[in-house]
Amino acid sequence: MAAAVAFLYVIGSMGGKKPPEPSGGEGVREGGMIEPTAAPATGGDPACAASAKIAPELKDLAKGEVAAMNIAAKPRPLPDYAFKGPDGAPIKLSAFKGKTTLLNIWATWCVPCRAEMPALDKLQESFTGNNFEVVAINVDTTRLERPKAFLAESGVKSLTYYGDPKADIFFEMKQAGKALGLPTTILIGPDGCQIGLMNGPAAWDSADAKALISRALETPQN
Repeated sequence: MAAAVAFLYVIGSMGGKKPPEPSGGEGVREGGMIEPTAAPATGGDPACAASAKIAPELKDLAKGEVAAMNIAAKPRPLPDYAFKGPDGAPIKLSAFKGKTTLLNIWATWCVPCRAEMPALDKLQESFTGNNFEVVAINVDTTRLERPKAFLAESGVKSLTYYGDPKADIFFEMKQAGKALGLPTTILIGPDGCQIGLMNGPAAWDSADAKALISRALETPQN
């Protein structure tokens, strides 16, 4: 699996801070190669009206421990990603529509991912009952008993276990240019649209992370 993904984030010590960005409108591709960055989208999507109101409120809060969260200028709908619930039954991202959602893709062989899980658990605990949910999807493809065992050993109690043993969701995100490696995290509005994207880890139990989520939840959508 590690060979197939080919790129693992190892910037856990950065605490979610943005790495230096390449100049000249280019992005870094796997292996250090440079490729042009896609041109910004033009025109808002009417299906993302709620997220379009939330996103501007978050730009100044994507700082400190969550500075690597890139807030969308114009939120766009996400694909209805499919994965599995805690009982192994199929579930789709649309099941969380109506909630502000933090979608996180992780694996047990990813060291920064493992460090994030207790922090994401604390974030979920802090906002329980606030129409917010952390949807952390494990993409281990072998030894499928390991992720649940790791979460139990780490004292994770507030997160619901979600898995994708084929890692399809990661490869879909990778092909769409959303995921460069693991962990990858997307902040999603209640309308199912992408508000923010982070490649790499963050301290999700920090004051910076809580301030970002609080503002997203407090922003009027009407």
